[in-house]
Amino acid sequence: MPDVERSRQSREFRSLLNMGAYPVGVKLYERASEAMGVPGARLLTSTATCHMAALARHYRDDGICVTTTNGLKCLWGLACLGMMDTPDRLARGEPNRPFTKDDRAAKALQDAIYMLGDHGHRYNALLTAPLDLMPVEPDAVVAYLTPGQSLKVMLGYEYREGKVLKDASITGQCSVCSAIAKVIDGAELVMDIPCAGDRTWGLVPDEQLVMVFSPAAFEEVLQGMKATDRFASHPFRPFLNWPALFPPEMEPRGKELD
Repeated sequence: MPDVERSRQSREFRSLLNMGAYPVGVKLYERASEAMGVPGARLLTSTATCHMAALARHYRDDGICVTTTNGLKCLWGLACLGMMDTPDRLARGEPNRPFTKDDRAAKALQDAIYMLGDHGHRYNALLTAPLDLMPVEPDAVVAYLTPGQSLKVMLGYEYREGKVLKDASITGQCSVCSAIAKVIDGAELVMDIPCAGDRTWGLVPDEQLVMVFSPAAFEEVLQGMKATDRFASHPFRPFLNWPALFPPEMEPRGKELD
């Protein structure tokens, strides 16, 4: 059953940010059989992490989905999430060649992408769900936000201790998967630009960024967002304490007011 606290978090997060969609819970499993046994989870046999996240945030009631290493079709995503060993051709950067000038640049780009698979095959199944319906404790929380909403989140993150994002590396490749990987490996909060795959299979619009939180950081951010809401509510209000001036020809003239 969904956890009451996760339902509260999702409701408050959406309200503070005026979100139309839902934050997404993510869980990785070492044993695929455990993931397949989650009540109410729909098995996807040909999908990608960004596709699953889109189902969760837009199709809430049908958005609890699970897949295995065989069902996840994105090479980058599998390696990022540690659902396979990073294959040699990916480690060499070969799949990056359409995005780079030469092999050297493709390899340099690949070296900058955070992948759990670089350290071995760790997981065999992936579960995603709207956070308020997440049937298990998530490993990470994903939210797709506008820059303005992302600013609101950052203000919440900074509130308690003045913390800032320490990992600012952005590659524009396998963004949500590498961000989840960073959180799995200990990062509190990661912000990235959704990649071409996220735009294509996850239907992410041009104006959105992706933010991935550890569960503990998500609650901390939420409390900070509430604490700063008096001075920085979303949408941010313009300052209007000044007189409105019109061109003289547009203002009423004295006799016209008689």
